[in-house]
Amino acid sequence: MYNNDLKLFQRGNDSIWTDEHISKTMLEAHLDESNDAASRRHERRIDIVNWINKKTKQNSKIIDFGCGPGLYAYELGKLGHNVLGIDFNKVSINYANENKLINDLVEYRYGNYLEIPIDEKYNTAMIIYFDFSVLMPNEQKLFLQNLKKLLEDDGIFIFDIYGKTVMENKQDKRNWFISQGNDFWSKDPYLLIEETKVFKDENRWADRYYLIDQKTGKIKEYINWNQCFDENTINKLLLESGFEAIEVNRDFGEHNEETLFIIAKKKI
Repeated sequence: MYNNDLKLFQRGNDSIWTDEHISKTMLEAHLDESNDAASRRHERRIDIVNWINKKTKQNSKIIDFGCGPGLYAYELGKLGHNVLGIDFNKVSINYANENKLINDLVEYRYGNYLEIPIDEKYNTAMIIYFDFSVLMPNEQKLFLQNLKKLLEDDGIFIFDIYGKTVMENKQDKRNWFISQGNDFWSKDPYLLIEETKVFKDENRWADRYYLIDQKTGKIKEYINWNQCFDENTINKLLLESGFEAIEVNRDFGEHNEETLFIIAKKKI
């Protein structure tokens, strides 16, 4: 039954990352170069890869959390880095493994990067395209705790987050539509109720989707959380977890405050 009151940090009953159909259409969205819906377009990705390459040691060991189909890992491997990519979308990981062209430099593993054991040390860790912003507060802290263990003492952590101005354009809204299927959400006909709920005091918002299968009446509920930061809030979180920001890049010089690229290092 549809619950009208979305609570702060409420979780959905289903996951887009493990749904059999959506994980496939998510991969298609990652590979679609006509928009930035799931991944940035190729030209923009290459700009970011080249920037990461300049910030890392030559032939670094890099771990790419939430690597998807390996769009960044592959390019970093071509530059001579040894890269491990981890993602919770099995379809994307299978695609990455089946289509990678550089045998010994890039490896992909399926798993939840909050849980999967990592025993090796890395020069660089990265989590790109706002994946850090979707984590809950306890997950962010757990992620950073795990990160401290796998980074070399002089290693760096590179990530991007939503900037503070993103919240200015967010507002509560609700909509619904009927689909005949064969689209992002389902191959079968369905009714979708979609909702955005803003929690301004927390600088967070949630996008909730109720999908009702028209044939079976089965209901699926997906809730995606996001958070925006300013320099003070991200620095505070990093310091509390034993890191410090050494560079804050505002969307590569565009100064629009909507995207912050951060380089952090462990406090020794």
